[in-house]
Amino acid sequence: MKRRLLSLLLLLLLNTVAMGAGDIKIEIWLLGWTNEMGQIAQDIVDTGFTPHSGIKVSVKPLAYADAGNKVLLALASRDTPDIISCGTDVADLALRGGLIDLGAFKPNEYAELEKQLFSSVMGPFTFEARRFALPSDVSCLVGAYRTDILAEMGMEVPRTWDEVTVAQPKALAKGKTFAFMKFDEMWAAYSVITQHGGQFFSKDGFSSALDTPESITGFTHYVELFTKHRFPKETIGVTPFINGEQICYVDGLWIYPTISIAAPQLEGKWRVGLIPGVERDGVLYNGSSPGSVLLGISTYSKQKEAAWEFLKWFLGSDTLATVANKVLEKGSGYMWLPANKKAMLNVNLPDDVKKTYFDQIEACVPLPYGVNAGVQFRYIVLAIQSSILQHEDSRKAILNAAEAMNSDMARRKVEYKRFLDEFDKKNAQLKKQ
Repeated sequence: MKRRLLSLLLLLLLNTVAMGAGDIKIEIWLLGWTNEMGQIAQDIVDTGFTPHSGIKVSVKPLAYADAGNKVLLALASRDTPDIISCGTDVADLALRGGLIDLGAFKPNEYAELEKQLFSSVMGPFTFEARRFALPSDVSCLVGAYRTDILAEMGMEVPRTWDEVTVAQPKALAKGKTFAFMKFDEMWAAYSVITQHGGQFFSKDGFSSALDTPESITGFTHYVELFTKHRFPKETIGVTPFINGEQICYVDGLWIYPTISIAAPQLEGKWRVGLIPGVERDGVLYNGSSPGSVLLGISTYSKQKEAAWEFLKWFLGSDTLATVANKVLEKGSGYMWLPANKKAMLNVNLPDDVKKTYFDQIEACVPLPYGVNAGVQFRYIVLAIQSSILQHEDSRKAILNAAEAMNSDMARRKVEYKRFLDEFDKKNAQLKKQ
C-alpha cells in the first residue's frame, strides 16, 4: 500500500514539474522579418527548442515601418515581448531602462557566445563594459563585377579605388562606367571613411569622429568618386549591370541570388567580390558597412532565464544555419545570413560566394555606439548632399557635420548622465541575483 502511494505521489510530482515547464512562455519580436520567415522560425522553434526545453516561444515578425513606435509604446506601457529586436538604437533603449545588460546577466555564457559571432557587427550595442544585445543575422555591402567586360579592358576584379579611378576614363569612353551606390547612401560613405581609418562616432559614444584627419580624408575621397571621377549619382537597381552599362554593382549580401535569378544569361560572365579598398602602410583595407538585427532581453520580462536559454539556442550554429537555408530554399531571391561564423560556413551557397561574403564581413569596421544615432546620421547625409549637389568644399561640409553632431551629443550627454547612473544601480542589483 505504501509503495503504491509513493509511486502515485512520484507520478503526480513528475506531472506537476512537466506541466510547470510547459507553462513557461516567451515572446520574441523579429525586426524586418516577413510573415513567411516568421513561420519558418516558428516551425524550427516548435520542433527543435520547445520539446527539449519545455519553453514555448511565440515568434512575431516586426515590420521596419512601424517598429520604432511599436517598441517605444511597448516599453512605455511595460508590456513588452521578452526578447526585443532592434537596430542601431538598441543602446539608447537599454540606457533608458528598456533592456538588460546581457554581459552582466550571464558574463561567462555571454563571453562564450560572443566568440562564435562576427565581431564586425558587435559595435552598436557595446558601450564601455556593457553588452546590451546579440546579433542574429549579418549584412554589409559587397560588390558584383562583370568579369567579361573587365577582361575586355585588360583588367581583373579591382582591389583598390585607385585601380577603379584609373580605369574609369577608359570605361566612360566605351559608354560604360564603374559605379558605387546612390550618391547620398550614408553606408557607402561609411565604407570609404573607415577604409581610410576614420569613423562616424568616437569611442565615448557622445562625440563625433568626423573631424579627425582620417575621416576628413575618407569623406573627401568618397565625394570625389562622384564629382571628380563621374560615378553615376543615381542607381536604378541591377538592370544597368545586367545590360553591361555598369561594370560593377554594389548592394547587400542578397546580391548573389538577386542577379542569379534575374540574369541567368550572365552565368560565367560575372562574380561577387569585395568592394574596392584603400592601401595604407602596405595593408589593404576594403571593409564596407556591417549591420545586424540585434536581440536583447526586455527589462520587464518575467522570464529572463527562459529568454536567455532561447537566445543561446537560437544563436547557435546549427539553428542559424537551418533558418538561413530554409529561407534560401524559398528561391525568391531573398537571403538571410547568420551572424554565427560556423553557421555562415554551412549556408547552402557556392564556396567562392561564401568565402567572399565571409571575407567582406570580417573586413568591416564595427560602428561604435553613438547617442541618438538616427539624428546624427542626418548630419552626415546633409554633408554628402551639400558636397556633391551644391559643390560645397568637402572638408568644410564634414567639419560642419561634426560640429552639429557634437552640439547635439553634448546636450544628450547631460540628459544621459541620469540614465547611466540609474542603469549602473540596476546592473549592480542584476549581478547580485
